Amino acid sequence: MTQHEWRPLTNIDHDCFGCGQHNHQGLKMTFATNGEQLRSELVIPEHLRGWSNLVHGGITTTILDEMMGWAGIYFLNKFVLTRDIKVRFRLPVFIGESVSVIGYVAECKNDRRALLVAELYNSKGQLAAKAEGDFALFEPQRFAELNLVPDGKLEKMQQMFSCNQNIGA
Repeated sequence: MTQHEWRPLTNIDHDCFGCGQHNHQGLKMTFATNGEQLRSELVIPEHLRGWSNLVHGGITTTILDEMMGWAGIYFLNKFVLTRDIKVRFRLPVFIGESVSVIGYVAECKNDRRALLVAELYNSKGQLAAKAEGDFALFEPQRFAELNLVPDGKLEKMQQMFSCNQNIGA
C-alpha cells in the first residue's frame, strides 16, 4: 500500500445493499482512494451472520464484489458488470469485527474487459479473503442501452464518478 493520503469518495446511490447509507439491512460501505487503490472499512452487523458468529460467505463475497465494482468504475471511468468472480477464503471473518477492504485494477485486458482484485483484512491486519473478478466494461452510452439504470440516475452516476476522479487530483 502506498503512503498517499486517503481521500473519501462520493456516493449517490443511498439504497444500494453494498454502499447505500440509507439501506438499513445493507453494509453501508464507504470508499476512499489513495490514487492507486480504493479502501473501505466496516463492521459487519449481526443480521448478516452465517453459522454461529461468522460472517456468511455470501456477504464476504458481496463485500469483495462491491469493492471491485467501485475500483473498476473509479479507476477505469467506465460502468462495470461482474462477469466472473473467484473468492479464496483464508481466515474466518467474525460478526462485529472491524475489517478493511482494498480494491484495485490488476489488468485492463482491453476496452471491454478488466481483471479487478479485492482483499479483505481482519482486525489484526491478516488477509482473510481475496477475490479476483473478470468485469465487463461499458461506455455510458452502451450501458444506457442495457436499461439497467433509469436515465436520470445513470446521469447522476456518471457525474458522481467524474467528480470522484477530480478528488484524487
